[in-house]
Amino acid sequence: MITRRSLLSAATALSAGASSLFNSSKVVKADNHLSRNINPTENSTVEPWVAVCMQVYTHIVNRTNNREDAMKIVHKSLDRWEELARAAVRGTQKHLLLFPEFALQGFPLKESAEEWIDKACFEIPGPETERLQKLAQELKCYIGANSYEKDPDWPGRYFNVCYLIDDSGDIILKYRRINTVHTCSPHDILDQYLDKYGVEGTFPVAKTPLGNLAMFPCGEIMYPEAARMFTFRGAEVLLHPTSDSGADDRWSWQSAKKVRASENMAYLISANSTGMPAAFRGVNDLAGLSRIFDWDGRILAQGPSPGESVRCSSLIDIEALRRLRKIPGGGNRLLRQRLEIYRPLYNQTSMYPANQFADGPMDSKARIMEIQKNAIKKMVEAGIIEL
Repeated sequence: MITRRSLLSAATALSAGASSLFNSSKVVKADNHLSRNINPTENSTVEPWVAVCMQVYTHIVNRTNNREDAMKIVHKSLDRWEELARAAVRGTQKHLLLFPEFALQGFPLKESAEEWIDKACFEIPGPETERLQKLAQELKCYIGANSYEKDPDWPGRYFNVCYLIDDSGDIILKYRRINTVHTCSPHDILDQYLDKYGVEGTFPVAKTPLGNLAMFPCGEIMYPEAARMFTFRGAEVLLHPTSDSGADDRWSWQSAKKVRASENMAYLISANSTGMPAAFRGVNDLAGLSRIFDWDGRILAQGPSPGESVRCSSLIDIEALRRLRKIPGGGNRLLRQRLEIYRPLYNQTSMYPANQFADGPMDSKARIMEIQKNAIKKMVEAGIIEL
């Protein structure tokens, strides 16, 4: 069982190395995991900036039979992204453009892990992301995106990765999705992952002239702990590339977005796909309705549902947020956290087991379903659910 002591031990063992990676003012690369602090903003004024949800179509690569054809689709999508980005960046204020989850590739269906890696995945950074990096340089803006990544440090594995590019074209943040049913998760290789990247690399926050930025994708909005970890590391803006059903609020995803923003007293920028042409299901099952929320969960802007659009945009005022976070009283949800009383139950409870792919890669998504069946048995044994 993963205990508080074992997790803290892993984090402490890496504290010296990790602190140099995540508190430097320079770009540092460690084990292909990037984070960057650019002129940390705690004691400087952050000018208001513009967030834009890039609500685009997701053109899937599943129907292709080889990598060459799959990458043609990827680069055709990037052609359109470049057009839309140039239209979205206007005026003199700094912009951050956020694209949806896996919008360049789609997600694996019947492909084995080996097939998906060979056909669809790419390295981050790599030739595909280089186009976005050059675009960020050209427009002097920040760009956030999400793609399926292959990493030579983890042979046979692929990850769902959020990444953030700054206005100089550098990738300053990479986060690998933890709660997933399509990929290997850092939780599936937990001990090795913490040894390699530490807590800071597992939950990265980039301290930038725009404020402290974090990213997590799609269905992780349903897990309060996911967003909370970034808040614990100082995040002020939660970037949420997603591929959800939009207006119908399936599984209360839209409601969860409001709550994650409010309970963490943070901006939440949620960019959704507007549909999947050539998908094996309804094109508009991913139905747009990108949204930007303030620290109280109020909607500042939203896009159409569905429809390609860059109209979901809003001014982000970090200084106002910082002032509010410092005011004591009933409205300060962060201040009133009484974490110690919850910790014992967290420490003694285990549902989905860790380190399931520590000894070898996940060969197919069917393995995840097998693990979930075992997790249900554990929940019954613990008295969490009844048969």
